[in-house]
Amino acid sequence: MPVKYYSVPSDFKKSTIDAFDKLNKKYADSKITEVYGQITGENGWGSGRSADSVPEADMESLKAYSYYAGSKRIQFNYTLNATCMGNDEFVEKRAQDLYSFLRGIHAAGISSLTISMPSVIELVKSMNLDFKIKASVLSCITNVSKALSYKSLKVDKIVIDESINRQFSVIKDIREAFGPAVEMIVNVVCLKNCVYRPFHYNQMSHDISSGRKGITYYSHRCLLKRMENPGNIMRMNWVRPEDIRYYSDIGIQYFKIQGRQAAINGDIARVLDNYMNEEYDGGLLDLLDSFLPTSSFHPYIPNGKLDGFILPFTESAGFCINHCEKCGYCNRFIAERIDAEEITRLYGMGEMFIKEIDQYIKQWGGLQ
Repeated sequence: MPVKYYSVPSDFKKSTIDAFDKLNKKYADSKITEVYGQITGENGWGSGRSADSVPEADMESLKAYSYYAGSKRIQFNYTLNATCMGNDEFVEKRAQDLYSFLRGIHAAGISSLTISMPSVIELVKSMNLDFKIKASVLSCITNVSKALSYKSLKVDKIVIDESINRQFSVIKDIREAFGPAVEMIVNVVCLKNCVYRPFHYNQMSHDISSGRKGITYYSHRCLLKRMENPGNIMRMNWVRPEDIRYYSDIGIQYFKIQGRQAAINGDIARVLDNYMNEEYDGGLLDLLDSFLPTSSFHPYIPNGKLDGFILPFTESAGFCINHCEKCGYCNRFIAERIDAEEITRLYGMGEMFIKEIDQYIKQWGGLQ
């Protein structure tokens, strides 16, 4: 059976690298080969996470951490995956600043980057350094055409968009066209086809340079959207540990654990242990959230009761028609397996709580 490779969020702690090393020795057919993250000090360039939600690190701690990870055969990948830089990459002074920053992280021993913007990919390639480039999930690669466009930019690896996680024929086509270096996120927490998603990432990309940290508009809207319907839990395009094998069967070897925001207080090693074991006994949402303590409105969804959910997607290329009201599969499945009334009760309470504390509603009177 082909080996599965995992890319995981960094907390910049050597003890966590030791935990990953133990997992690599425990499993023969699954390996943690990459940790990823960004520095918060000495950094004026955004990424796909808010600066105040990721572990604090500066250039010196990055250098020490990446060196230690390397000693355990785990590479560090630097996330430079902002979806917008305010056109700074086209301004000579700011482009030179970015060049200088990249030379700095290269000198710190970093040779791998995750980037979402084609303009930044071209800028990095122009430096003629030995950076390996991974096209971010925020590049929204949903089909072969987009995958090949990034291949023409000479990226080394791509992360497919979460929205196609259950389109097995599409993933297989991308894998065959691009090559083996195709990665996918497994512990997805975003609602499929969420209207807020691209704008949320733009907001997070700017929070380092704008100084406007702690904005909750999009995170609150994300939760409110999920709470509209218990079936939305099934529409988050997650991949259970037990279902990894279906992706391995179509040639996917690279899997990513999202959760830089959960790296400090969550338990990434525990998440990995379950995925590498390809078996999990517990609450699905706990796993997806990296066992980060969450609110009182967090329903318990026994993972074992979701057995078989993925099968129709594997068996029929056009099973999901992206018309949930017409299809109804996700709603029926959760109603048959889980106490949907209890989820509705919890979500109703959660919706009321969020609307009471939401600053945008208080200031502008939104969601009337």
